[in-house]
Amino acid sequence: MKRISAADICQLKSTSQLKYLDGKIFFIENSIDSQNNRYQSRIKSIDSHGKIQTWTDKEGLNSDLTITENYLYFSAKDNKSEKKQLYRVDIKGGAAEQITNGKEDVISIIADPKGQNIIYESMESSQAGKFKTKDFPETRQISRLKNKLDGYGWFDEKAEYKINLFDSDDKRHIQLERSSKRINLLDLSKDGKELIISKDNKPDDDLDFGQGIYSYDLDSKKLSFITSELPNGYFFDAKLSPDKSRILIAGNDRHLPGYTKQELYVYDKNKQILKNLSREDDFDLENHLAADFSQQRSESVLAWADNEKYIFAAGYHGRSQLFSGSADGYHLIYDEPNEIFDFALLNNKKIALSISKQEKANEIIQIDFNENDASHISLYDPNEKFDNEHLYAKSQHFVYKSDDGLEHDGWYLHAVEPKNPKKIPVLLYIHGGPHAAYGETFFHEFQTHAAQGYAVIFVNPRGSTTYGQSFESAVIGHYGEKDFSDVINGLDFALNNFPELDRDRQYIAGGSYGGFMTSWAVGHTQRFKAAITQRSVINWISLWGTSDIGWYFNKRELGIDLYDAGGLETYWQKSPLAYADHINTPLLIQHGEWDMRCPIEQSEQLFTAVKKTGNETKFIRYPQSFHGISRNGLPSLRIQRLKDIDEWLGKH
Repeated sequence: MKRISAADICQLKSTSQLKYLDGKIFFIENSIDSQNNRYQSRIKSIDSHGKIQTWTDKEGLNSDLTITENYLYFSAKDNKSEKKQLYRVDIKGGAAEQITNGKEDVISIIADPKGQNIIYESMESSQAGKFKTKDFPETRQISRLKNKLDGYGWFDEKAEYKINLFDSDDKRHIQLERSSKRINLLDLSKDGKELIISKDNKPDDDLDFGQGIYSYDLDSKKLSFITSELPNGYFFDAKLSPDKSRILIAGNDRHLPGYTKQELYVYDKNKQILKNLSREDDFDLENHLAADFSQQRSESVLAWADNEKYIFAAGYHGRSQLFSGSADGYHLIYDEPNEIFDFALLNNKKIALSISKQEKANEIIQIDFNENDASHISLYDPNEKFDNEHLYAKSQHFVYKSDDGLEHDGWYLHAVEPKNPKKIPVLLYIHGGPHAAYGETFFHEFQTHAAQGYAVIFVNPRGSTTYGQSFESAVIGHYGEKDFSDVINGLDFALNNFPELDRDRQYIAGGSYGGFMTSWAVGHTQRFKAAITQRSVINWISLWGTSDIGWYFNKRELGIDLYDAGGLETYWQKSPLAYADHINTPLLIQHGEWDMRCPIEQSEQLFTAVKKTGNETKFIRYPQSFHGISRNGLPSLRIQRLKDIDEWLGKH
C-alpha cells in the first residue's frame, strides 16, 4: 500500500451539484488536469443498476448543472470567446449544443422541471479581475470601497449583470433584468412563473451589507422583497414550496456586530410572516468544514420534499447533519461523522448525498429520510482504485476542556508507519476564520503530513462555527487570549493522553487566522521546534486599508475601529508584529502574491522584523496565488507548498 503524497491531489476526485431525474442521479465529477495545471470537471450520472454515464466531453470546467425533462444544461468556457457559455445536451444522448455565443460570461443557470423557461445570469465586463502582462498596460480606476474580492481580483465598476430567459421551444433569449451587482438565482417554481433570487438590498451603498431574498413574477415583472422586515440580514439560499405558499430561507438577520451563525427561516406568503426556526440551536446552515478538497459545491442547503415536508443540511460540532421538517418542527434524519458536500432528493423518500470522511475522500450514498438510522447504500466512489492502493491515516476524536471549563472537540490524525512508534513528532495545525471549523472530512494536506511521519493535532477553539452563537462570538474582541490557550490546551491534552507523541518535537502551523495564531504563538512561547505561518494576519493596522474586507472585518472581530478612541493601540497590541522581536522559533513564511484577503505585505513585514533580529526564517512567495492557494490555487503550487512545508519540518 502507498502513502498519500502531495502530488496525489491530482489523482483524487470529488462529486458535487447532485440532481435527480427518472431514476438517474446526475453530478459533476471534479478532478485536476496535472499536465495543463488546471481544474477540470465532467458531468456524469449513475442509474439504479450502478451504470455510470458521462454526458460532457468538453475540456475544462463544466458547471452550473441544471436538469429538465428533455435537456441537461450547463456552463463551460468557449475556447474562441474565452467566455463561459450556456450549453445543453439532450437527455436521450448526443453532443453538447452551444446555446449562447456572446461576449458575456454565463455565471448561473436555473430552470423549471419541464424546461420551458431556462433562466440564466450573464456578466458583461471589459476588464478582467487581474490584467495580463502587456507592453502597453491599461489603468484601473477605483471609486468604491467594495472594489476587489480575493479569488477574483479587482471589480470592473462598469460591469453589468443580466438575468435572461431562454425559451427552449423557439430558442429566444429575453432579457428580464440588469444590474450593476451580482444577482443570485436560487429557485424557479415548477410552473416556471416565479423566480427566487438574492441580491444586495442597497447595491449603491458600500457600507450596507444586507442581502435579501426576492420573488420575481415572470408574467407581471413584479419584484417582491421577501425579507423586507430584516433589511440588514444576509440570506444566501431559498427554496419555494411546490404549491408556492411558503419559502424556506437560510441566512441570518445580522443582529450581532460580529459573526452571526446562519439560521433557518420560513416565509408564509399568504400571511406575509417571516419566522426564524433555529435561533436557539447550535447548528449552522453554513455547512463547510475547514479542509482543502471539495470543489464546485452548489452552496444550496435547502429542499422541499412536498408541500409540507422540507429537508436541510447544517454543520454541527465539526460534522454535517441532515434534518427533515414540517409545520410541527424538524428532526434529525442523518448524523454520521462526515461532511455533506451536496445532496439531492430522489423518489420513494430517498436522498442521495455526496459525503466526505477523514479516511475516505468522497462517496455518493443513498439514505431513506423516513429512517432515523445510520444505514445507507453506497452508490459511487470516484476514488475506488486510489482507495484500494493507498493508506489513509487513522483519525481519533477527543474532547478536552479549556482553562474556564469550556468543552472543545479535537482530533488526532495518526502518523502512518512512523520510524519510531514511541517517539512521534507532533504538528499542531490551526484553522482559519476564525469562524470556521475542523471536523469529520477528508483533508489532503493533513494526510500528507501524517504520511511523512507526523502526528497531526487539530482542534476547534472558541470562535469556531457549528457550536452555537455564544461559542462563535466568544473570540470577538479577544484575539490571542483564550482562543490561544484553547489551542495550546488541545495540544497539551494530546501530549498527556497519547504517550507516543514526542514532547521534544512539537511543531505549529496555520493559515489566515491560523497564521495569525501561529505567529502569535511563537511570539509568546518557545515550546515549538519550528513553525509555518501562511497568508497570515500580522499587522491589523495595515490590514485595515489593504485587505478586501479589512475596513469592516477588523471592527467586527476586534470590536473597535482603527479611528475609534484606543483603536490604534488595540490594533497594535493584537498584532503578532508587535511581538516579532520575541520570536526565537525557526519560522517559515508562505504567502500568495495575489492575496487580497491578507495581502502579502503582511508577511513582508513579519519577515523583515524576524530577519532583522537574526532569527532563522525563510519567506516563500507563490506567484499568481490568491488567499485560497491551499484549496483552489494552481495545482503545481499547491503541491510545491506542501513540499516546502515538509522540507522545513524535516530540516528541524
